[in-house]
This record gives sequence, structure tokens and C-alpha cells, in this order.
Amino acid sequence: MRNPEEYDVVVLGSGAPGKLVAWTLASRGRRVAVVERRYVGGACPNIACLPSKNVIHGAKVADLVRRSAEFGISHDGWKVDMAAVRDRKRRMVDGLVEMHLTKYRESGAELVMGSGRFVAPRTIEVALNAGGVRTLRGQTVVVNTGSRARLDDMPGLAESEPLTHVEALELDRLPEHLIVLGGGYVGVELAQAFRRFGSRVTVVERNGALIHREDPDVTEAVEQLLRDEGVDVRTRTTVDRVEGRSGESVRLKTSGGEIQGTHLLVAGGRTPNTDGIGLESAGVETDGRGHVKVDERLRTTAEGVWA
Repeated sequence: MRNPEEYDVVVLGSGAPGKLVAWTLASRGRRVAVVERRYVGGACPNIACLPSKNVIHGAKVADLVRRSAEFGISHDGWKVDMAAVRDRKRRMVDGLVEMHLTKYRESGAELVMGSGRFVAPRTIEVALNAGGVRTLRGQTVVVNTGSRARLDDMPGLAESEPLTHVEALELDRLPEHLIVLGGGYVGVELAQAFRRFGSRVTVVERNGALIHREDPDVTEAVEQLLRDEGVDVRTRTTVDRVEGRSGESVRLKTSGGEIQGTHLLVAGGRTPNTDGIGLESAGVETDGRGHVKVDERLRTTAEGVWA
């Protein structure tokens, strides 16, 4: 291991908690480095919360235009241009990234672009995106690596190359028939958005209700709203196998029969980004699902490491 560069705080991942810790402590005179492999600011401003709301707002406008005759307004000849919807979202993301870079410059926190992994206690080796390697050691290290969309071990699912929310928000053509596998928050909001843009949409949920952890009156209202907008909702439906390829033709063999569409969106939950970052080298333990074990103050099982 090369001689490590010493920092007061090293943050692995630039998502919301880590970047706020970094900006705050750096502005108070601490030497802080944040390691980020791709998305400056984390998932929220790049591929999740804010981009999805940008697209959802576009879908709401499309729905209002489609219903404008109800308000005495003509809407002849209009159409949805998904490439323009995507480009509007991209412009917003570019602005958010620039805002984050400004915060790094103003606070004094150093942003290191590359893939980091623990190689020793409180020591992170970074394979730099621009080439080369740096080794950073912090008196305190914060693990802030977030999560990604989970693909279940279902026959044919991975081979079908399904969309996740990341790819769905980058579509430049409207799916003819979008099948959404999962009726949680992500599945429901994107199902409604693409239906409002004009896609035929089917939501497949294995539980007895959409967003099934909510109170029954809430789940019933959401399900009825989607049905009223023309979404085909299939609850208590399990998938045995997936065939075909998303973007061309895809078929789901389910407990309720076959469902055929053009695109498949997987929205079946999240898995933590803790694999491959060397937690075992730092003495940081995870639970059976890969989440970092922390106490009530977010301390991990390793001295000086938080998550």
C-alpha cells in the first residue's frame, strides 16, 4: 500500500448525507475528501428523486393538455416528444451538478472522482476515473454509498435486459406497452407518468395491494386512481418466468396468465451498494441483506467509521 494522504474526514460516496457532512466540516476548517465514482451529489439529483419529479411534472402537463377540452380549450394536433422530455430533465440535472461543484469549491471540501474501496482500517484506495491511484486515510471515515435497483433471481429476468428507473428516465421514445414489475413507490409513480404520456401500462404486484405497507384506504385510493387513468393493475400476481427482450417484445409468465408488452421496468426494491468496497478490510460488518450495521448514533463496528 502506497503512503496514504491524511485527512480529517474521508467520505465514500457523495450522496445527500455525505456531501452535507463534507461541506459543513470543510467550511469549519477540517480537511475533507469525498470519493465519488460517477454521480456528483449522489443518486437524488442525477437519476432518482429530482429527475423523476421533472419527468412526472411533464406527464402531468401532458395529462392536462389531453383533458383540456374539459376546460373549453382546444388541443388539436399535439403530441408527446419523449426526446424533448428527456432533454429537459438532462438540463435540470446539469444545473444541479454545477450547483454541487460550486458548493465543493466554496466549502473547501475536495471531490475525488473515482472508485474507492477500503484496503485497511480508515484507509481508502481510489482508482481515479482520470487514471492512476490515490490512497486516502481519515481520522474519521463515512460510508455513504447508497443503494441501487434490485433485480430478483427470476428465470429470464436478467436476460431480458429490463429497464430500471435509471434507464426509464432516459427513454427518448414512448413505450407502446410498458409492463411495470413492482407496485411500490417507484413503480406506481412511473406507471402513472408513462400512462399520462400515452403508453399502455400494466403494473404487476405480488402482494395484495399497491404500496402495500400503507393503510388500506390509501392503497385502495391509489389503485383506483391508476385504474381510472387506464392503468391495468394486477395484484396478487407472481411471475414465474420472463421471456424476450425489453424494448422489443417481452412476455411475463404469471400466476394469472401471460402478459405481453414492449418494455419491462423493474421496480422491485433496492439493494445496498456495499459489495466490492472492502468493508471486511476495515472491520465494518454488514447484516444478511448487505446493509452496514450501525448503532443509534450511526457508528459502525469499526472504530472511527460511520455510515
